[in-house]
Amino acid sequence: MPVFQIKNASEHVKVGIWKITEDENELEKLFSKPFTLNSNNNLRKKQWLATRLLLNEFFDDTDISYDIYGKPQLNNGWHISITHSYEFVAIIINENKPCGIDIEKITPKVERIKHKFLNPIDVNNITSLEDLIIYWSAKEALYKYYGKKEVLFIEHLFIENFTKNNPDFKGKIDLHDFKIEMPMVWEKIEDYMLVYTL
Repeated sequence: MPVFQIKNASEHVKVGIWKITEDENELEKLFSKPFTLNSNNNLRKKQWLATRLLLNEFFDDTDISYDIYGKPQLNNGWHISITHSYEFVAIIINENKPCGIDIEKITPKVERIKHKFLNPIDVNNITSLEDLIIYWSAKEALYKYYGKKEVLFIEHLFIENFTKNNPDFKGKIDLHDFKIEMPMVWEKIEDYMLVYTL
């Protein structure tokens, strides 16, 4: 089974990464439970299966459901966030509080939308495509942490203390009725960037 990485990010936070090398039939056999998925997209189906197989690495019999905003939740009290990009699937689970995770392939495509998520301070701190991907993934992870709509990436999500020499930095959500600051981590995995909250 291609579990790429399982680790304890902290005492209450666990991260798992799956690299999909199997075809759909192999994943279905590994999952070995009946399921219904309303998608004809082969990659989407493989990502769905890999997500649940990854969750099985942490818990024996736990189901994922979704709240009214589309945020995933577990039936055992733990918090979860899910991400996938091409052949990589990653999840983060936190025993005590919400969490957010994002993985992105390092590709210049994100440059086309940078005006939608970078504020002037962000722009001054970015010196490479990898930096840009980290900022995008970090803001995606913060968005997933918050878990509701009505969030503007430029106005409400902030990255602080970011440096390419240190994987630890801070993320901040600043809405009129919700404000929080939290530690975050970035990690390069092959030609992808993984970012998550702690």
